[in-house]
Amino acid sequence: MLIRALFLATITFLATSSVADTLKSEEDLHPLTESVMGKVAANDLNAAFMLMQPYGVITDSEFQSALLNSKAQREQYGTRYGKTIGAEFISQTKVGASLVRILYIEKTEKHVLPWTFYFYKTPKGWVLNSFAWSDQVQFLFFGKQ
Repeated sequence: MLIRALFLATITFLATSSVADTLKSEEDLHPLTESVMGKVAANDLNAAFMLMQPYGVITDSEFQSALLNSKAQREQYGTRYGKTIGAEFISQTKVGASLVRILYIEKTEKHVLPWTFYFYKTPKGWVLNSFAWSDQVQFLFFGKQ
């Protein structure tokens, strides 16, 4: 539950900040998240977050805080879940004309960690409105996150 609370906080400040670069089309969203999850699967959380940063709507200091919190949580639960062994695309869902959710799972030796990315279409293009990862797998079957 601690992981869930921490990363819901990440979502909160992701939606509150500054100017972001944009992705020009909806077709650009999946390749970005695929690259991010490739870095996660390679156990390179720094690189994963750096790929997201230009498109996120948070300040640099908030972004660095989210990265540090993610690293701390992963260190705390590392032995419980084991090493990351891969990532898998689960779904992409569009709601209306302006919101897309992309869902992946990070595979570890003993558990899966859902990663959810929310993109919002602004007048200038698509931005990463929020993202979260947690250890709560049940929502994968009930659609709640």
